[in-house]
Formats: sequence, structure tokens, C-alpha cells
Amino acid sequence: MKNRSDIRVYKLLVIIGLVYIIYSCSDKFFEEQAGARITPDKSYKSMIDVNVSVEGAVMSLQDVLPKLIIVDGLRSDQMDVTSNTDGFLEDINNHVLSADNPYLDASDFYKVIININEVLANIDEVSQYDRSFDTYVLHYTKGALIGLRSWTYLNLLKLYGQAAWIDNNLTSLPENLNQITMSKEVLIDTLINQTIPYIFDPQVDKHVEIHIPYVNTGVTTANFPPLYVNSKAVLGELYLEKGDFAKSAIYLKMALESYTNTTAIYKVDKTYTKDEWKNIFIDSESGRNENIAVMPYNSNQGQNNPLAKWLLTTDMFMVKPTQLLVSAFRTQMPLKGVPGDLYRGMGITIDTTSNGVFFISKYSLNRTELFSTDIIMSRAADLHLLLAEALNRLGDSKTALILLNSGFNSESVKPASYFKWSNNQGIRGRVYLAPKLVPDSLNGVPLSGANRMNYIEDLIIDERALELSFEGKRWFDLVRIATRRNDPSYLAEKVAAKFAGTANYDIIYNRLLDPTNWYLPFK
Repeated sequence: MKNRSDIRVYKLLVIIGLVYIIYSCSDKFFEEQAGARITPDKSYKSMIDVNVSVEGAVMSLQDVLPKLIIVDGLRSDQMDVTSNTDGFLEDINNHVLSADNPYLDASDFYKVIININEVLANIDEVSQYDRSFDTYVLHYTKGALIGLRSWTYLNLLKLYGQAAWIDNNLTSLPENLNQITMSKEVLIDTLINQTIPYIFDPQVDKHVEIHIPYVNTGVTTANFPPLYVNSKAVLGELYLEKGDFAKSAIYLKMALESYTNTTAIYKVDKTYTKDEWKNIFIDSESGRNENIAVMPYNSNQGQNNPLAKWLLTTDMFMVKPTQLLVSAFRTQMPLKGVPGDLYRGMGITIDTTSNGVFFISKYSLNRTELFSTDIIMSRAADLHLLLAEALNRLGDSKTALILLNSGFNSESVKPASYFKWSNNQGIRGRVYLAPKLVPDSLNGVPLSGANRMNYIEDLIIDERALELSFEGKRWFDLVRIATRRNDPSYLAEKVAAKFAGTANYDIIYNRLLDPTNWYLPFK
């Protein structure tokens, strides 16, 4: 699977070696110089120079994403430690959080931000040398960069509750993050204001939307998802965190309609129904209809994805799925047949060893390239369910349930605003699971108003736990809903449940009743 991207990965390694010094995740990161840099007159003369510079800038995400997935899983109710684990992972699982824990280090996030700032500071120079790099291309290239920087900041905010604002092209790195921190609320507004001017609106701008890299550098990249996130999707998430559900729904829908002339791309169509669902992860770089942004790895070029070591590696895995998640997959109701999430559960997301021990298999579906498994940063199903969440909060539970269940394809009368969605199968529909229904009453009490809204929201969040297992989403979902409802017990109960029957249950539950413990230590 990897031969098509070998040249690309090799190019990234060369650029990283020449242009950027990649620092170790140590306490000294913010005391060191930003590194040797090639001057703009030598490095920024063509679109190819821009592409390779950007790709080099974001490669620190190769270190960020595996840790993000592990931290999310262990802090939530989806992963548990095994007897092979190390003390740092065990601490995370028990919510004993130290700034010295290497899995909790934020430095790689800031490397991405600083390097993107460098490209933004010099990108205008290209137009002096390359006439094809016109004002239109320059505008949307900047937009893509700012969108990715906003995505990076958003994840920092979700993890730490605050972030250091670095607003320029640094020649040295800040000595003390606390001197330049912004709160979550303030920084979200800043990111929104910076991103909006670069949003492509197909109703206004009739040009074909650009996804960088733009230039054919000897590798066919037309079918690869970009290494960059969709800026509209980022805005949708920012507004969702902010609690502005109307704007969140607008931008999430726009993201899912980014390719204006198709009813397939990003619409959760038949491409990955039933047995095909696993191919989202087996050949993720070619998953154009589903995967929006993918981080590539290639062990042949020295770029190992450590998830194989943490999740598998000859039965010496350090973390495993919780029994809660195993049970959730087993008890899903299909359209017909015995209970079980046949196309996403056993043998796909999770599996068992020859000794009957459960392990996480989502990142080892292609057993011939265990350490080359790519990580999906953003995909259509994630945005579908976020859109459903926002619509439900706006009172449009009907559309929210359509997205959750069988999709617009099954609707005889489709809403006019979803005319491009005729092929949409719905999240549960494409894996042939029975739709989730909303009862008129619950425990003898009519289910209406806020209670009905919360009930549907619970269905959506539960579905995200299955569809997006081990993709770095679950903990953030729990924090978002608990914060929105002003109910810390919502999160505390779900996470503590994996410790049921042990002395840790009460310890974890009480610890998570304090929202200040939901965020990682900031230094």
C-alpha cells in the first residue's frame, strides 16, 4: 500500500533535515533556539518550495497524533492498561497527571505552530519568482495554513484548557509559556476571527476549491487526502466548543459539501458500507470519499507509527480496550440477525489473541505494515456526528437522527437544503445497524423538551464512541458535553465505570467531579 507515497515521505524527510531542526520532547524545548533556517531568497521561489516547506513544518504532528490517541483513550472509558504498561501510561489511566510525563508534553504542538508561522511570514516572496503563484493561490494557501494552525491550537485548548499564543515568526522560543497564555474562551474567538477571512464559499466564489499540495512534483497526489485539515470543519468545531450551534452547523455542513459538484465525497455514501468500512483505515491515504486529512507514516523511511508497539507487537501491548467498549460493540442491534456491531466491532476495531485476550486492532488491520499505519486526523463520519450534535441543539432532531441512522438516501422526501446528499447512507445505515429510536416516555415520564434533547445527544455521543473508537475523540466529547450541561458527574460516571468493582472507582469518580482535573498540567 505504501509504494505510492514512498517518494512523498522521502521528500518530507529530506526537507525536514535541511530546513528544520526537530527537537526532542524535553523540558528544555522552550529554552532552545528555534533552529537554523534557510533564508526566503533561497527557499521561497516556487509553489514547490511552498509545498515542501509546509510539509516539513507539519511533520511534528507525526509525534503528536499517537500520543493524542493514547492519552484520549486512557483518560476516557475506551482504553485500559495491561501488565506490560509503563508507569507513565498507568498514571494517565489513573488520572495522576504530571508535567514531566512524556506523553503529556505539548512541545510538538508548538513546533507545528512556530513552523507554520515561518512559512506564513515568507510566503509572499514566492509571487515575485513564480507567476503561477498568483493572488488567488496565495490567498487560499494562507487559508490552509491558518486553518491547520487553528486546528493545532484547538487541540491544545481541549487538552490543556489554555495555550500560549505565538503570533509571529520566532527566531528564539519563549522561555516561559505562562507569560503569553490565552484562556480557552479568548483564544477560540481569536482563531475564529483569523480563519473566517480565508473560508471558501461556493455560493460566492465559483473557482474550484484548492487543496494543497497544488503542484505535481513527480508523485501522483490527486487521490490523496491533503495533509491539511478542512478550515470549515475547524470553524465548525470552534463554534461547537463556543456553544454557537447555529454557526457550528453552517460550517460543518459547508465542510461536508466542500466538493460542490458531487453527492459522494464526504457524504458517508456506499463506498464504505458493510465489509468495506475497514478500508477507511487499511488504505487511508486513498480514502478520498471519507478521509479529509491523513498523517502518513512509513517504517521503510524511518517514520514508525508507535501505536503498533503500544497496541499490539506480538501480544506485548501496553494498553487494551475496556470491557465497557467491548460490551458496547457486542450489544449493538443489526438490521437483522444476532446482536453485534459486525462491520466495526470484533475483528476490525477490536480483536482477541489466541489466548482470548482483547486488543485494539484498528491500527493493525494491514498486518504487513504495522509500523507504517497512517493516522486519520479528520474524516467525514466525525463531522456528520458533530453536525448532528449541533442540529439537535438547534431543535432539528429529525435531521440529526437522519444523519445518525439511515441517512437521506432512505428518506422519500429530502430537505431542500440537503439536495446534494442523495447518496447519504447515515452512520449506522452504512454498517447495517438498526436505527436508534426515541421513545415517547422514559421510566413513565414523557420525554420532551431538554430531556428529549439530552436523550438524542446521548445517542449521538454513544455512536461517536463506536464509530470513532481510538481516534482521539472520546475524552474531548465527554468534556464538551459535561461542560455544556454543567454536570461533572456525566463525565465522572462514564470514566469511573471502567474501574467498577475496584478501590479506584471512588477515587477516580471524585477526582473527576472537579473540572480543573479535566485538563493537563500547563507549564
